[in-house]
Amino acid sequence: MNDRFSEPKTETDLLKEARRVLQHNLLGAFTKPAPSLYPHQWNWDAGFIALGWAPTNFKQACSEMTALFRGQWSNGMVPQIVFSVKNSGKYFPGYRFWETQGLPGKPRNARTSGLTMPAVHGFVLQRLLEQAPDVREARPFFRRMYDRVLLLHDYLYTLRDPHGEGLAFICHPWESGMDNLPTWETVFETIHFDPEKDVPAYERMDLQHVDAPFRPRKESYDRYIYLVNILRKSHYKKPELWNDYPFKVQEPMFNAILSHSNEAMMELGKWLGKDTGQLREWHEQTNKAINDKLWDEQRGVYVSFDLVQQRQVPVVTAAGLIPLLSGAPDQVRAERLTALLQNPKFSGTAENPAWLCASTALDDPGFDPFRYWRGPVWINMNWMMYHALLRYNQPALAARLRDDSLELVRRHGFWEYYNPWKKQSGGCGTDQFSWTAALVIDWLRQ
Repeated sequence: MNDRFSEPKTETDLLKEARRVLQHNLLGAFTKPAPSLYPHQWNWDAGFIALGWAPTNFKQACSEMTALFRGQWSNGMVPQIVFSVKNSGKYFPGYRFWETQGLPGKPRNARTSGLTMPAVHGFVLQRLLEQAPDVREARPFFRRMYDRVLLLHDYLYTLRDPHGEGLAFICHPWESGMDNLPTWETVFETIHFDPEKDVPAYERMDLQHVDAPFRPRKESYDRYIYLVNILRKSHYKKPELWNDYPFKVQEPMFNAILSHSNEAMMELGKWLGKDTGQLREWHEQTNKAINDKLWDEQRGVYVSFDLVQQRQVPVVTAAGLIPLLSGAPDQVRAERLTALLQNPKFSGTAENPAWLCASTALDDPGFDPFRYWRGPVWINMNWMMYHALLRYNQPALAARLRDDSLELVRRHGFWEYYNPWKKQSGGCGTDQFSWTAALVIDWLRQ
């Protein structure tokens, strides 16, 4: 753990420091997630970062979204990464490794990966509209973005929901946004490959910037690259690709975010005079499917479903709480989720208390307080849960999530993630992290 920042004391200090982080990471049309580790534009990062720019530089907030959707494929997919030409040699897997250049449907003027990420863009747009300094002047931007986001949602419901269930599947752990959850290890138990034969040679660059205990292990990276290699060898042809593809997972957070964005797009569509019937149908269908298929009654939480093996993946993570954001749970299930958040699985004990909210349950065998997505607290997860809890009339618990988040930043600086144990807390991963700064700004503006 590292603590390189001086400790800001007041909310004014936090705001000033957060704005400095965003300014430091600004690359013109978009803001990179961190100074060195992530030198390009990432998909859901761009949405959260836009919220940080909105109060003081609305034009830049809009630019973040426009720059990201410059990489949208003709089938509607918005890529996980839009690569910066300037920083092309400083990240793995870089643009050339993905082998997307020249593919039909990929925009010719954008360098992109071949995966997507959680569709936060709809609810980000709704929040940007609330902050627009001149709604009339901003209307053309929202009209353009509405059509682009609608195309993304159509892609997810068409090419990622082959049985019309209302649940989109992810084809790679990176698409979840939570790359290194113990969930994926359970899925990979039935995916067999030879790292020597089935994984192309690669050189990780992340360990040049962050110590190894904070990052995914080599065997995890081998799995990541194995899947990318299948995708690129098939030239990303869909839906034919999916017939024998080994990793297809319906994940609760990915679908709850999509459902919540459907809701937000309905409101935006009404303002723009659009027919929002399809969005309403998607929202209702996805919420129902989340409940019917992803609820684990024994554990009182939502879990992933492995489409290949046709089974739930019984691993408790913070992702299983996010369906509160889209209004999926009824009151009984919502109460079980909020109780889970406050029990030792996430809150710790009196002897060993924890900051909310660990990314993986504190008692899970795969829990690691330092390692990427295997336990640390992430500010974007807390931000989403904060709004989810307000939706279910839980202001005290929402305030606790917000206060824990701000206290972690106040003590340690703007880190990528944080050790959840209060007696050992500190920043982990890379510092000067953009979405941490951006969401602190969004909280403090309220």
